[in-house]
Amino acid sequence: MSPEATRDLDTRERLLVAGTELFGRKGFNGCGLTEVLQQAGVPKGSFYHHFSSKEEFGVAVIERARDQHLDEMRPLLGDRRLSPLQRLRTMFEQARADCAASGANAECLIPKLALETGSLSESVHAAVKCAYQQWSAMLAQVLREGQNLHEIDRKHDADHLANVLIMLWEGAAIRMQIDRNIAALDDFQTFVFDTLLRHPGAQSS
Repeated sequence: MSPEATRDLDTRERLLVAGTELFGRKGFNGCGLTEVLQQAGVPKGSFYHHFSSKEEFGVAVIERARDQHLDEMRPLLGDRRLSPLQRLRTMFEQARADCAASGANAECLIPKLALETGSLSESVHAAVKCAYQQWSAMLAQVLREGQNLHEIDRKHDADHLANVLIMLWEGAAIRMQIDRNIAALDDFQTFVFDTLLRHPGAQSS
C-alpha cells in the first residue's frame, strides 16, 4: 500500500473513531460534523473525500460498530467445546462484564442511535435495523442448535426468540443506566437462563 493510500486509510479511520465516540455520547442528531472534524483533526475537504454526506458517514460508523460487535460474538457463539446454551450464556456474561468494566452509565453506539430511529434518515435507520437483524440471525442459529440438542424448548420459534432476547437485553441495558448499576443485567441472566430458555426436562442445577 502506498504512503498516500495509508494516509487516506488513517484519515478515514480517525473520522470513524471520532464519529463512534461522539454519536455514542450525543446521538446522531445531537452531533454536528464540525465536532467530528475537530475531534478527528481532519479538515472538511478530507471528510468529503471519503464521504458524500453526514448520512453516508453515519452508515459507515454504524457498519463499523456492527462488524466489530459481530466479530466479538462469533468466537463465543461458535465455540464448539461448549453446548449451545453455554455459548449463549457466555456471550451475555461477557457483555455484562464489559458493562461492569465500562461503568453503568456507558452507552453503546447502535442502541443509542436506535432510540433516535424515528428521526433518522432512511439510510441510517436501515443500517441500525440491519445491525440488529444480523445479531438476531446469529443468536437464532445457536438457539436452533440448542433446540436440536433438547437444551432449549422447541415450542419457541428460534428467530422470534432471538429477537426477544435482544429486546430483553436492550431493556435491561436501559434500566442499568437509569439505576446506575448492573443489577438489571443480572436479572436478565437469571430470567433468560433459569426460566425462558430452560427446557422442561432439564435437571435442576
